[in-house]
Formats: sequence, structure tokens, C-alpha cells
Amino acid sequence: MNKNFFKTLSVNILIFAYIVVVLVNFFHNSHNSYIKSEELSQINNKEVYLLKKETLKEDISNSLTLKNASEFYLDRECKITGNMHDRHKVRWVKNIVLDKIYKASLNLNKTLPYYVNIFIHSLLIFLSLIILNKAFVFNERYHLLFLVYVTFIFQQYLGEYSYSIFEMFFLTLAIYSSKNKNIYLFIISCLFAVLNRESGFLILLTWFIFNSDFKNFIIAIILTLSVFFIANIDLKNCLLNPKFFIPLENQVGQINFDDTLNNNLFSNIKLFFVNFILPFGLFLYFYIQCANKNKFLLLLVILYFLTFIFATPAHHMAVRLLLLPLIISAIYFKNLSRTSD
Repeated sequence: MNKNFFKTLSVNILIFAYIVVVLVNFFHNSHNSYIKSEELSQINNKEVYLLKKETLKEDISNSLTLKNASEFYLDRECKITGNMHDRHKVRWVKNIVLDKIYKASLNLNKTLPYYVNIFIHSLLIFLSLIILNKAFVFNERYHLLFLVYVTFIFQQYLGEYSYSIFEMFFLTLAIYSSKNKNIYLFIISCLFAVLNRESGFLILLTWFIFNSDFKNFIIAIILTLSVFFIANIDLKNCLLNPKFFIPLENQVGQINFDDTLNNNLFSNIKLFFVNFILPFGLFLYFYIQCANKNKFLLLLVILYFLTFIFATPAHHMAVRLLLLPLIISAIYFKNLSRTSD
């Protein structure tokens, strides 16, 4: 018993440490802070910029604690400009809470927000793996699949990574709740999911992956919709307008699907392979091996596919994290089919 406990503890510590390293590498590579080198510029007769490594942690901490960071979310006027950032106003709860945590940590140490940010998001990824393992008790080799998938995601350029990490955690918790028929934990998972990002409403469908009763589902959806509407009552006119959530205008600075018409063939192949064929193909690889295919699991993946097509930029890789719990679920049903045989 003690040997198994210490073995599990050691493995979990190593997994958590690995996730931390992956995120540290991502933050360092994605945060561009350059300063002009006067000396090298004079020598080379052209402007030379060097990465400012000495204050990188402090710079990241400052970016996390901008004084006006919460002003956008506190502006409760309904505005529909055609920009995808309009819908971010309904995500104010999570953003305001994180803003307060970062600013409180800044009062203790000027680089502490940097470490707090890494710890929070690393912990959520780690807990997602632990909860999935509690739900499905899968083979240890699937720990490697989970970590490889996460590593691959964080080698890409990511926007809005925080929303996707939080949503993956809530999706994982909802799947666990659904499998164990814990309606209270399921409702809590869905409530926090929709306050994090509006796509969290799709998580409600995970109830039908393992359950068939409509009563609890109706209760969950009524409570979730009510809380979401009450939290954003001052934006009620926007909430009733589909363009608020899915703007049809091209997004400046993003890769829109119209842009792929002007890209070269190899760029498009890479874009669709990395963002669509690889993550969705991985799910289908395990799903088609299931003897008894779970239709609601497939429906959920199809809905996420449509969401990625119509509601996110084509290169928005971070949202592909949401497929990871569904891929692990497909592995569970595949193994369940073999066991029943």
C-alpha cells in the first residue's frame, strides 16, 4: 500500500512538474519583449533589437496586472462592433477574479503574478488528467498521450489560452460527474463553464453520454441559462443578437477562412492538418474502433467542429484542448467494447 502510494505520488509530481515546464517554455517563447541595442546598431549600421531576458518575468507580471485590464469587462454597455472581443464581456466573472488575484500577488512581489499564472493553469491541466483517470481508470500509457497532446498544443502560437484551459477542466469535471451520475457537481461544472466562456453551454450535452434521463438535464440547463442571463442582465440586448456571439465580419489580425483562398497550398495544408485533421482525426481513430458507438459523444465533437469553423479564427489552436477529454472518452468506450467482448 505504501509503495503504491509513494509510486503514485512520485509519478504525479513528475507529471505536474512536466506540465509546469511546458507552460514556462510557452510563456517565455510567446512573450516578445525586445529593446534596441545602441551599441550593436552602430556597429552594424542598422537597428538591432535584443530580447530583454533579465526582466522577462517582471514584464509578464506587468502584462498580467495592467491597470485598465478590467475596464473592458466592467463596461456593461451593449456594443456589437463585429469584433470577436465583443462577446468577451460575458466572461467578466473569471477575468475579474483572476485580475484581483494577480494584482494581490503583485503587492507581495513584483514577479509573483508570473508564477501564480503558471501555477493556476498548470494545476488545472494536471487536475484534468487526474479527474479523467478517476473517471475512466485508463492505462498509464494514456498519460503519455495526454501529455504529448498538451505539449503539441503549447508549441503553437496560442491566443486566449486561459479560457481553453479552464473550459477543458470544467468539461473534464462534467464528464466525471455525468459518468458518476452526480447531478450537483455536474450543474456546478456547467455553471462555471458558461461564466468562463459561452461555448461552455455545449458541456451540458455530456450528461447524455452516460445518462438518458431528461429531467436532470432540463434542471441543469434552466439553472445554467438563468445564472448566465442574471450575470449579464445589463447586456440583455446583446445576448439576444446572434452577431454578438458569432460575428460574420473578417477579424483583423486573425486568419479567417476567406484568407485561406489567398494562401499558398502548403500553408493551407499545414493549417488544416494541425488545426483540424490531427485533433479530430485522433478522436475518430479511437471512436471508429468502438463496437457500441456513443452517439452523444460524436454529436458533441461535431458541435465543437462547427464551433471551431464558424465562431473561432481558423488558426485558434488553444480551443483544441477541449477535444482532449473527448478523445480520452472515446478511448474508454473503445476499451469497454473490447472488455465486453
